[in-house]
Amino acid sequence: MMITPNPASPTPTGAPVFVSHVAPLRRDAAYDHLSKEAALPVEVHFHDSSTQPARLVLDPDQLASVLVQLEQADEMRRRALKEDTERDDQ
Repeated sequence: MMITPNPASPTPTGAPVFVSHVAPLRRDAAYDHLSKEAALPVEVHFHDSSTQPARLVLDPDQLASVLVQLEQADEMRRRALKEDTERDDQ
């Protein structure tokens, strides 16, 4: 993913800034009934080590998809923890 620099705070070279990853912030999500969109506060991390707050906006289908993906990831995490515990008990 590439984000063009904000003209208000350009990079020293004016080059594009590449995103390293996006992490959720520990803040409440919001839901707008009129637009039918959920918004999750996130922090965008760039390869130059800078960060920028943002919102991940999801329509109903995207929200449902992300919920399924997170449930799958949580189940994988639980299985791995269980396997670690069983291995430690041996």
